[in-house]
Amino acid sequence: MGQDRKVQDTIRLEEFDIVNGPRRIFQPEEERALNEAVFLYLKKGEGETVLDFYQSPVTMVSGLVRQVFAMYEEDIAFKRVYLVDREQKLSHNFFIPLIPRLDALSPKVERYPDGREKQVILDGSRTRGHHVFYLESSMSRRPLVSLAAAESLLRRGAVGLVLEEVEVE
Repeated sequence: MGQDRKVQDTIRLEEFDIVNGPRRIFQPEEERALNEAVFLYLKKGEGETVLDFYQSPVTMVSGLVRQVFAMYEEDIAFKRVYLVDREQKLSHNFFIPLIPRLDALSPKVERYPDGREKQVILDGSRTRGHHVFYLESSMSRRPLVSLAAAESLLRRGAVGLVLEEVEVE
């Protein structure tokens, strides 16, 4: 699952490029280090489209995506993020998901010299019962979701996310 970079007229954050900027993923063990709520401010006069999934500056999800993640993975904790539009005096409620890492890559995975996977192949016996996770030994900063969770997101009309199929053995 990733952020759809083709969506036009998306909101922009002050001091952050939420389309191409650096990304930060928080781990479940960092939950206590994070504030209960974070405030980020929107740039004046920039885009109007609010996505349901952002990868930058941190992975953030809307209430809709949070609801689906929580349905499928009860162990995911969430920290609240308010995207504040000072100009229009409103805020959008988002959440930082503290998604667990899972050692689920198949031993058959081939890597490029820099360590990236040529193709993601999951070991199905290790992913059984897991619906939302990051890969432990991967350089990828994109969460993986099960087919059931992906279909649930699509049925609910989630905006601004791209789903790509990965091989499971």
